[in-house]
Amino acid sequence: MSGPFHKVLLHLCLLLACAAAVGDESKDLQNQTQAEVPVSEASSDAHYINSLLIEREFPVIGGSWGWQMFIDAPLNAEPDGAELTLRRAKARYARNFGNNWRIKLTGDYTQGAGLQLADNYISYSGWKQALLTLGVSDPAFSLESVSSSSALTFMERGLPVVALSERKSGSVNFLRRNQNSILNASLILFNVSQDDLREDGQGIVLHYVHSPIEIAHAKSIHLGGSFSYRWNASEEGSQFRTRPEIATVDDYFVDTGPIANANRVGRLSLEASRVAGRFSWQTEILAARVHRDGAEAVDFWGAYAYASWFLTRDSRNYNFGNGSFEQVQIRSPFLKGGPGAFELAVRASFVDLTDQDILGGKEKNLSIGLNWYLNKRVRLMTNLVKVLDVDRPGSEYDNQDPLIFSLRAQWVLN
Repeated sequence: MSGPFHKVLLHLCLLLACAAAVGDESKDLQNQTQAEVPVSEASSDAHYINSLLIEREFPVIGGSWGWQMFIDAPLNAEPDGAELTLRRAKARYARNFGNNWRIKLTGDYTQGAGLQLADNYISYSGWKQALLTLGVSDPAFSLESVSSSSALTFMERGLPVVALSERKSGSVNFLRRNQNSILNASLILFNVSQDDLREDGQGIVLHYVHSPIEIAHAKSIHLGGSFSYRWNASEEGSQFRTRPEIATVDDYFVDTGPIANANRVGRLSLEASRVAGRFSWQTEILAARVHRDGAEAVDFWGAYAYASWFLTRDSRNYNFGNGSFEQVQIRSPFLKGGPGAFELAVRASFVDLTDQDILGGKEKNLSIGLNWYLNKRVRLMTNLVKVLDVDRPGSEYDNQDPLIFSLRAQWVLN
């Protein structure tokens, strides 16, 4: 094993070595915050953990509807001004059947891909510390890919997450949660098209997260790693690419194209995040290895890191149940006597899709984001993305370094 896989394994060892120190830090944080928000004794109880695993969108009785709508305005897309684009429109219906069974049905329209399958599954929560789902959903691979698009700090996920993470699929997923950790295991049965790309083959996905639930009051620690392995892959379903972190830019600066004779795909990822009141940071490193008939395997990798700071007395909202991020809960909503919430964020990202005879290219980006949360349903976003460099010899995108600016209005009803 060579290349980016060695780098990922090295980072994994370092993260595991830090886990013990993080555990001690979490106890210190708990002692510091007990005077403000006493941690309930129920936090160690299986019934409390079970309540964390049940998604907040599920009603106590009956069913409920929800929707999302993202309207983007890429200011530099047209000489005469911004062109409004429907980036996403999603509707979902969720319903409980008794105490343990739940269903979720979702229709999702995305710009460039049209109407496609989204989260459509049935779940069982009869165990006190575990949850089983069967249907179409995102396998738990990487922190950004499991967090809702309505809860992302930036308009789009980072370069390596889009290019290298697992995609939506039909699968059986098992999640187990205890006081300090989360384990996800998925068996991929079939694949669905998403964003003009599809991925072939069956597979397994494992995702482990160290996330102590004793930490509360706008504080969290998250350390994790993922592994996935797909077999029965094909060259049509083995393609890696990404836009430059603005979806309305219909250009893939880096793109491997279909990889001939691909038959198996392995992935590794590492992730870490920290929320401490107004400040938070998040980072991930991802790698993929594609095995080919009659040729050597090829390796791709990438990483991103970002920091976020709320100018108001607000914080990112961490879901201790499944280890993802949710919509920010606003302390002082706009039009109710408050300013809303303002968040400033900076992200650096990199992806390398070139190895041996596959010249997918390399890209480096630097992004700045400013978010204004008017209330729990409405957010206005601005992203300034500077493509620092594209290294893709022979392509029209080689040596490109555009500056991209876009606005978004986001409405969410859960």
